[in-house]
Amino acid sequence: MKKNTRYLVLLLSLIILLISIVPASAQLADVDWKVRHDLDFYKATLDDMEKNYPDLVRVFSIGHSWRERDLWTAEITSPSDNEKTGIYIVGNIHGGEQESAESTMYFGWWLVKNSEEPEVKEILDNYIIYVTPVMNPDGYVASMVYRTRQNLRPTDANGDGKVFSDPYTDTNGDGFISEVYQGAADSKEEDRKRIGMESPDWDKNGIPGDDPKNSKIDLNRTFDYMWNRMDVDMDPPQGGDAFLRAGPDAASEPEVKAVQNFLLAHPVHALVSVHTGIQCVLWPWCHTDEPTADHEFMKGVAEKMAEAFGKGSGRSAYAKQSFFDYPTAAEMIDWSYGRLGIHSYTLEVYAPGHNATEGDDSELHRWGHDLPEVKWEYLGDWQGLTDIWFRTSGYSQVVGIAPPDQDMMVEGAKDAFLEMIKSEPYGDGPKIPEYLTWGSW
Repeated sequence: MKKNTRYLVLLLSLIILLISIVPASAQLADVDWKVRHDLDFYKATLDDMEKNYPDLVRVFSIGHSWRERDLWTAEITSPSDNEKTGIYIVGNIHGGEQESAESTMYFGWWLVKNSEEPEVKEILDNYIIYVTPVMNPDGYVASMVYRTRQNLRPTDANGDGKVFSDPYTDTNGDGFISEVYQGAADSKEEDRKRIGMESPDWDKNGIPGDDPKNSKIDLNRTFDYMWNRMDVDMDPPQGGDAFLRAGPDAASEPEVKAVQNFLLAHPVHALVSVHTGIQCVLWPWCHTDEPTADHEFMKGVAEKMAEAFGKGSGRSAYAKQSFFDYPTAAEMIDWSYGRLGIHSYTLEVYAPGHNATEGDDSELHRWGHDLPEVKWEYLGDWQGLTDIWFRTSGYSQVVGIAPPDQDMMVEGAKDAFLEMIKSEPYGDGPKIPEYLTWGSW
């Protein structure tokens, strides 16, 4: 009997030993990457990574939004003593571009889940990967109601002395926010007059939805490099797009300050800002057609990234210097390259619609599906107004809904990120200008 007990003790000890050496990846929660996730998902996933991989992952906030939401960030690397190259990947600078947050989060999750694989282990032994899935958390939350790019700087759009006094609201319970038009029941579409947006008219001024939760500020026109540049004497004039959405001052927004200060304190060789709207990889400059000193290098990397995204996602993408796609000023990648010498890229992961047979690059590279058709509904009398129509766009009908094959989208983005990582280190690395090290920096 004692002999059997000894065998049982040995067997239990062996089982405990085997459990202790099972790869940690088995402990990380699985994620359905085909669906849209709410904002809380990102912090929960980062915490799960840190909890199960404390030797690889450190989670911290690099700053906050106007609504005091944190910009949660993960540092992912092995505890090796190697001299390491920094890489930064940041998503969702534009609130409604939620596929960019999904793609960024997937990459961090994938690295950790596969950390025992030779390819990933080599990366973690030689690189420090920083991941900020959601740079614009206020815009992300607002875009679960109605798609918007902006952050939530307090804004009084209708001049009544109160900020956000008439936010968009689903009044009829269909799950969408509609544009409000006025016209007879038998009127033609082109004859109806737009009078506002779906809202209970919270401020009771007779104009529904005229003070919504957005700031008119584009965070990706607000970085401290070529801020508010406008050249009306160019042909065509440049800067109008950025000028109208650039904020009250360079780096005026807390979200932008957070990213700038983070990169000043955490030197990286390369970064990717992840977006949607087209399917491409862009590199600086955004504000001029002049080439950068690293033009040929970044062009080559961007082309490889676009090819990798296409293979991983099953969709096509193109590569181009950002100016030639559309000129802007004060974008993140111009700031990070212009100020710090960081090799900087924009990866745009999703453009709804179908490939055109001819046209420019943005028209020839699409995800391959249709948005819902615009829906018109006649309500008649509504909130004291007569002959009211609701017009619901295709974009409004897919708020909070992931596009088809989002799981392939995040795979393609992951493959593009890996191409960029493999290209570094290149050159002398990032350099912080001396004047930026003075004072409160």
